[in-house]
Amino acid sequence: MGSISFWMCLVMTICTWNKTIGCTWMRTLPRSPSMFQVFSNNIITMLQKMGHEVSRDPQITFPDKQYRQVNHFKAEEQMAFISHTLNAIKKLYSSGKYESTAWDQKGVDKFMNDVYRQTSELDQCVKSMKTRLSKSVKRVNKKMSLHFKFLKNYLKREEYSASGWEDIRTVVLAHLQRLDTTLSSQ
Repeated sequence: MGSISFWMCLVMTICTWNKTIGCTWMRTLPRSPSMFQVFSNNIITMLQKMGHEVSRDPQITFPDKQYRQVNHFKAEEQMAFISHTLNAIKKLYSSGKYESTAWDQKGVDKFMNDVYRQTSELDQCVKSMKTRLSKSVKRVNKKMSLHFKFLKNYLKREEYSASGWEDIRTVVLAHLQRLDTTLSSQ
C-alpha cells in the first residue's frame, strides 16, 4: 500500500511540475538573459551582418499597429504572438532562393538553425500553456499572416533578386527587434 502511495505521489508531482516550471526557454534568471534572449540577440546580429546598404526605400509597410496591440496582451498571449511571427519568418526564409544575394551560406544556415530552435522551443511553450487565445490575439495573428504572405509575394514579384531579399531582410530585422522589445516589456 505504501509503494502505491509513493508512486501516486511521484506521478502527481511530475504532472504538476511542468505547470509550476512554466516555459524555461523564456525564463530569466537574476542577472542573466533567458535562452530566448540569447538566441534573439544572435539572430538579430546575424541578420545585420548578412545585409548590405540599399539605395532605395523598401515598398513594404511595417505592421506597427499590430505590435502596439500586442503590448496590451497578457504574457501568454504575447508568447503565442512571438511564436506565430517567428514561424512566419522561418517559413519566409525556408524558400532557399538566395542565389542572387551575396550572403554567406554558412551564415544563412546558422541563422535558419537558430530561428528553427527558437520556433521549436516557443511552440513547446505555447503548447504547454493550454490557454485559449482571445479573439484579439487571433485577429492580430491573422493580420500578421497576411503581412508575411505579402512579403512572400513581394519576393516573387522581385524574382528573388538581391534587392528584393535586402528589402525583406530589412523588414524581418525590424520584426525581430520589435519581438525582442515585446519580450522585454513583459
